[in-house]
Parts: sequence; C-alpha cells; structure tokens
Amino acid sequence: MSEKRLVLLLSLVIAIYAGCDQGLAPLNIPPPDPNAPTGFGGVIYFRNWPPRDSVDIVVQELRLAAFKRPPTDTTGIFYEYLVGNVVIYPPVGTPSFAKRDSLGNLRDSIHYAIYFRPGVDSLPATYTYIALAWRDGPNILADWRPAGLYTTQPGTFNPGRITVKKNIFLRNIDIHCDFRNPPPRPWL
Repeated sequence: MSEKRLVLLLSLVIAIYAGCDQGLAPLNIPPPDPNAPTGFGGVIYFRNWPPRDSVDIVVQELRLAAFKRPPTDTTGIFYEYLVGNVVIYPPVGTPSFAKRDSLGNLRDSIHYAIYFRPGVDSLPATYTYIALAWRDGPNILADWRPAGLYTTQPGTFNPGRITVKKNIFLRNIDIHCDFRNPPPRPWL
C-alpha cells in the first residue's frame, strides 16, 4: 500500500473514531428549553372589508378558532369547544379582535399569539383547521363563518395543519382574510 493511501486510510479511521465517541447516539441537538413558551402565533391580514357604514353590522365579532378536526355543523362547533378540541382566541367571554385601530381605521393586520400551559393543556396537540371566524348575525351559536384560513398552499382553501409541542412556539401561522372571497364553510 502506498504511503499516501496509508495516510488517507489512517486519517479516515481517526475521523470516524473521533466522531463516534457515543456510538450510534443521536446528533447533538439540544433539548427544548424548559422555559420556552408553548404555542403558536402569526399575523392575520385583512382585505376587502365590507363598506365602512355597514362593517359593524356585517362583522360583529372576529375570533381565531383552531380545530383538531374540521367542524361539520354548527352544533359540532359548540360540542368540540366543550370537549376541548378547539382553541378560541381571544377566549370566549373576552372582547374579540378589534376591527379598527386607535384612529378608527379598519385594520390591515393583527398580530396574535396563543400560549398553552404544559401540564394543564393536553400536548402534543394537532390542529387541522385554523381559521379566523367571523360572526355576521345576532345568533352567537350559529351565525359564524370563516373569513380566512391558515394554509400552506397560498391561493387555496386547503387547510394547513400544525402540531403544538411542549416548549416550542410555532411562528408564521399567518391567515389571509378576504371578505369578498372567504373560504367555504366546512359545516352546513
């Protein structure tokens, strides 16, 4: 064996041996920070609001709803909420997202962040339908429809899915709302 090949072979053996001090252990990826927040957030973008003189009648309430399974009817939405299969933000019983900024102009975007409590909330949790819900009538249980949808395929109404894990905060879960072209209701 030539001297060059012997040096190359020995160098290769040393490099492999030095990199295998823990056998077949996983890569040295640090564990999640136990103090890191758990949840998800992003930006909700708005386009084509209803006319200013009717927006407060047509858009009575705006809330983000993240479902573990897409709802199939309005009764199902209420049931899924009661059994903990949907996260609603801002929480029920608190004011909804504001349509207007401090100057009275209709918003073009809203930043949001939803935090989970490890040990209290069931984790990991996968959400398959995340939408900005819009209430357009007086019936608080039935007059809801999606105004925008989280999707990983821009320009479609194919819902994107996320999995929330302990001590990991998912960013860029953005939702685009177009009041002239809202997503179809997945429920009847």
